[in-house]
Amino acid sequence: MRNDRPPGRAPATARAAAAALLAVLMAALLTGAPPATGAARTGTDGSGSWSVRPAGTADRTAFVMDAAPGAVVKDAVRVGNLSDAPLSFQVYGSDAYNTPRDGALAYRQAGEAQTGLGSWLSLATNALVIPPGRAADIPFTLKVPADATPGSHVGGIVALNNAVEQAGGEAAGVEVGIQRAIAVRIQLSVEGPVTPGLAVRSVRVHHRPGGAPFAGARVTLTYTVVNTGNAALRPTVQPRVSGVFGLRHSAFADRTLPLLLPGQSADISADWPGAPGVDHLTASVRVSAPGLPATTAQSSRVAVSWPTLGVGAALLGLLAFALGRLRRRRSDETSRTGSVS
Repeated sequence: MRNDRPPGRAPATARAAAAALLAVLMAALLTGAPPATGAARTGTDGSGSWSVRPAGTADRTAFVMDAAPGAVVKDAVRVGNLSDAPLSFQVYGSDAYNTPRDGALAYRQAGEAQTGLGSWLSLATNALVIPPGRAADIPFTLKVPADATPGSHVGGIVALNNAVEQAGGEAAGVEVGIQRAIAVRIQLSVEGPVTPGLAVRSVRVHHRPGGAPFAGARVTLTYTVVNTGNAALRPTVQPRVSGVFGLRHSAFADRTLPLLLPGQSADISADWPGAPGVDHLTASVRVSAPGLPATTAQSSRVAVSWPTLGVGAALLGLLAFALGRLRRRRSDETSRTGSVS
């Protein structure tokens, strides 16, 4: 959804950098379904701002539907132009997914294959121009396949602003075109047995000691939360770290993750600066969701700071040397006393 337009004189490395920047921008700008009251983004080139929300009553911030396999659902989405100039849009249905990092909810781009709910959507129009300060309601039809699996299916309707912002320039040696898009979420529950499930996997404690003896270390806790069932959930995770030397048990804050879709996962990491340089660390991560039993996974490791151990070993060596000298002195005194007797 972003066009890489490097100048003809740009070197290959600049073009590669542009491609990398493009990937970052696409992930950042298509993340999450915005709420109805804040569903507007403003282009830095003055392309304007706009909103996308369900048509009708203002209290709907997303489409939440229940349907049987084979059912047909009709509704409408409202795209509003909040700027003082006409705006041109491409509007399309999209599959939702969780990004691997932190599990943020994102939507497939227009050029990507839509294999889930995005492919079930049919809009009355996919292109429109909205005058300034006006809004357009676009009817759509959602046809649930007869063989749709029970449980949650999540997607969205995306409004892509056709205006292209230019980023980069002569100093960077590359120009990048950016198109911005926002989406409104569609959460469909297909009738049938619902079996929610969560799991925690790959709990790891990464320990990076400081460079000076007895300096604090940095601990990074990483873990993966997996939705193993067929219902979309908002998991709450409670990470804890404990140690044998009185390390506090609440080094990391509890957190609620974004909506995690069936079969999707979220890789989570959290840093703890000022951790002990030497200890035996045990990490546990508890994950729960409303109406679902909590599950916990653990991992442990020995935390070692070589500068601290080196100084400790040197101190022990000095202590052993001093004790040895003291023993020899006492032995010599005892021998002289015995000789005098």
